Amino acid sequence: MGQVSRRRTHQKQTPPRALADPDATSDTLRSTCEEVLTLGDRQERLIEALLTLARSERGIERWEPFDLSEIAEKVVLSRGHETNGRGIRIDTNLSEAPATGDPSLVESLMVNLVDNAVRHNVVDGRVEVSTTTTTGRATVSVGNTGPIIPPEEIDRLFQPFQQLGNERIRQGEGHGIGLAVVNAIVSTHGATLTASARTAGGLDIVVTFPPR
Repeated sequence: MGQVSRRRTHQKQTPPRALADPDATSDTLRSTCEEVLTLGDRQERLIEALLTLARSERGIERWEPFDLSEIAEKVVLSRGHETNGRGIRIDTNLSEAPATGDPSLVESLMVNLVDNAVRHNVVDGRVEVSTTTTTGRATVSVGNTGPIIPPEEIDRLFQPFQQLGNERIRQGEGHGIGLAVVNAIVSTHGATLTASARTAGGLDIVVTFPPR
């Protein structure tokens, strides 16, 4: 019977092992702490997304007026730190777009649309956000450069925990639930959503709310 040889490989220590290592250097500990903080942030985002998804599926208890342009501007301004590191530019064209519904849910919708466009992008890429009103219907459009998406796979992106291709998974920090949250909020508001893949790579998403 042959013997099985075992070769030791040097692997990156998981956070608990690194913190317990008496020989760990300050650089190792600093790196480990950063990993733990990042992991905690990702878990917090997932929990928040799941709670938003559950809340949107319960329906809207109180309908209130809001302006899509104001919500979009607030979200874009809050995302500056995420875009600067990768050189991603966000261009906006925001016109008044009044609608009714749950403003906090609509803000979550906008956050997930913009975050998706930023994360699944390319270095020095672009994100375009616009709001407008046509025949009394408020509309928000979010488009981005990014990897090529097969048109037949677009519907999968709006299902929970779905991501397309290794490139999207490596570049993003999401859990594949952001666009599912968007889809649920759209449905709750009786709005419509259209998504189309860009030939050169990237995605255009348009959400139109019903008349007030």
